[in-house]
Amino acid sequence: MVVALAILIFILGTIAGFLILKQTPEQAAAAPPVYVNLGPVIAQVGGGRFIRTEVQLEIAGPEYAGLFETYRPQVMDRVVNGLGQMSEQDLYSIEGKRKAQEVIAAHLNHYFEKPLVEEVYFSSFMVSGG
Repeated sequence: MVVALAILIFILGTIAGFLILKQTPEQAAAAPPVYVNLGPVIAQVGGGRFIRTEVQLEIAGPEYAGLFETYRPQVMDRVVNGLGQMSEQDLYSIEGKRKAQEVIAAHLNHYFEKPLVEEVYFSSFMVSGG
């Protein structure tokens, strides 16, 4: 009787553990996004103008957040280089800003050799000089 009870408890525990640990894609997608704040970035763009922006990265998971801090100088260099490829006319349009976000993500994903950056966000965006 004790053995049967132990087997029953083991089976029920296994089933409960399986149901708890099993996540559907919808549940996994509901996990909150992870952001890395790079802070202010200043870059020179065409025509002698400068851009000042605040950059946040949405990354693939919390396990990668430390990677962006460890390689902060390299990350910032890729961001500045990506912005520097843009023309000043690009930066005055929504399409141009979106292109800048895509270029930055591509530069960083190429550097890390994995698609770690899912989105790039600008919380401020100012073009000056010239």
